[in-house]
Amino acid sequence: MSRKITLWLCALMLVLSAALVGGCGGGGEKSGEESKSAGEGGEIKVGIAGPFTGAIAETGTTIKNAVLLAEEQVNKAGGINGKQVKLDLQDDKADPKEAAAVANKFASDKSILAVVGHYTSSTTLAGSPIYNRVGLSHIGIGCTSPAISDAGPFTYRDITSDSYDGEFVANWMIEEGFKNIAVAYENDDYGKGLAEVYKSKIESLGGKVVAIEPYNLGETKDFSAILTKFKAANPDSLFIAGQYNEAAMLLKQGKGIGFKLPVFGSNGLYSDALIKLGGAEVEGLRCVGAFHKDSSSQEAKDFIEAYKAKYGLEPDIWAAYAYDAANILFEAIKNGGEDRTKINEYLTTLKDFNGATGVTSFDQNGDCMKDPLKLIIKDGKFALYQK
Repeated sequence: MSRKITLWLCALMLVLSAALVGGCGGGGEKSGEESKSAGEGGEIKVGIAGPFTGAIAETGTTIKNAVLLAEEQVNKAGGINGKQVKLDLQDDKADPKEAAAVANKFASDKSILAVVGHYTSSTTLAGSPIYNRVGLSHIGIGCTSPAISDAGPFTYRDITSDSYDGEFVANWMIEEGFKNIAVAYENDDYGKGLAEVYKSKIESLGGKVVAIEPYNLGETKDFSAILTKFKAANPDSLFIAGQYNEAAMLLKQGKGIGFKLPVFGSNGLYSDALIKLGGAEVEGLRCVGAFHKDSSSQEAKDFIEAYKAKYGLEPDIWAAYAYDAANILFEAIKNGGEDRTKINEYLTTLKDFNGATGVTSFDQNGDCMKDPLKLIIKDGKFALYQK
């Protein structure tokens, strides 16, 4: 079903829901009225959902920093349509159950006009049905699972799908001459989706996945069994589809058994926390991302300068994605007014938004297409890769 038809059906359902509630004279969620009354009062409210505690809290901190910077900047410039912006930050702990609870909180609060979040694929997929049910647009910032393309007409992301990035990394590795690859993947929607796309593409290019093993985000601490299987398979390289914590542990433990290979990773590895945790064992690791401090774009330079001035730190890619998502929603509210339906209508037509992570446009599925950067850890820092 096309997104346009789905939007029409959702709009019809919202109208019917409002009519039924009005006819019964009872309480409950008045979805049709929310669209008109959202944001009433003296401020513009936007929800922020992220992993502010838990296994990937460091990423949550950069996300929080970035959206608060965006809030400060828009308010200093006069706000949106004469009103100040107020962010409502809620912690989903990178847990789908927590994400559903956060989504329900935002969905039932008629003053929330739109949402930045969630970060992981699993939390985004947990929240999407709830947002779609009430017509509340949300932009994911780290959710790359291909399944999100079909998550609903109010679901967007300003990061490319694994269907794109997985194939990109597979091509890169084949171009570098690697053909027998071991794959370690996070055992959730993000990791499984990425590993499947990657494996299919590698095999179509004449390569071979000689070993593939899952691990659990925030739970797996001992990678010895996985590493033993990898070593026995005699791969020429390793691909990690996951986050920085587990990647650092895997590579440090690999040193203990003499397992040292060229390593490529997904964008979940693109964090300075990987370097801090992995030390010398992550030197030379290659991965992809849409943002780097050496980017030539003025938007990226301005963001880096403002972030450093406020926090005394350089922003990472997840801060940049969150910053762009917040500013895209601010622009949507500026153009759509305090009406959830009109905000979503603006997002469906978003083209060529210039931000810190490049130029963003949404396709018919709410996906964006951006060519990722090739990155490498060199001398203890992420650098643009040059062959």
